[in-house]
Amino acid sequence: MKEKLITACRILDREGIMDELGHFSVRCPGKKGILMNGKVSPGQATQKDLILLDLEGNKLEGDLEPASESPLHLALYQKRPDIMAVAHTHSPMVVTLSIAGVQLRTVENQGASIIGRGAPFFEKYGLIDSFQLGYEVAETMGFHNICVLKSHGNIVTGGSIEQVCVWAIWAEKSARYQYQAMLLGEPHWYPEGELEKINQQQRRGKGHVRTWNYYRWKLTQ
Repeated sequence: MKEKLITACRILDREGIMDELGHFSVRCPGKKGILMNGKVSPGQATQKDLILLDLEGNKLEGDLEPASESPLHLALYQKRPDIMAVAHTHSPMVVTLSIAGVQLRTVENQGASIIGRGAPFFEKYGLIDSFQLGYEVAETMGFHNICVLKSHGNIVTGGSIEQVCVWAIWAEKSARYQYQAMLLGEPHWYPEGELEKINQQQRRGKGHVRTWNYYRWKLTQ
């Protein structure tokens, strides 16, 4: 699990999605806590830079201090037992759309898997550095697996490290397509009735598995 978490951090750093201040976490059911990078840039993190926190934010293992926004992760894990991994990124084109007040919506197949009918939008400024703010983000997110933080970044959640890593990539790619389409005119938004069909196609094709393997391979090139 530690190796996979470090790999995901490096993939998102290499792709320009997880910058010097992002963080990635995974639930550790056996230890009733979460594993995440401490105060170190994700792309530089090694296994010794990972820390184990309980769901109240107490450090159980590791040398580094928790990121100031660790309550964001912990609040989501508390409120959503289905969540197994969380990435907080400063995804450039997602941030760009949020600065303009434009909702991230589905415009292509891969984005449909994570964005669905549209990404919820958390409108408060600044860091999510308290449990109260974390709970507010969780309420805004509801049962979606992505939430955009205005002029800040996004939160991507899912059932595994691999899935969250891939969805973070797909969200940024879809935001870029949406931005480019808006320069040319009104985008053709995906009809709501098509979204579940596309999700089923992605699941059957195991698209996120092949995508994970591809980006993991890119790290070695």
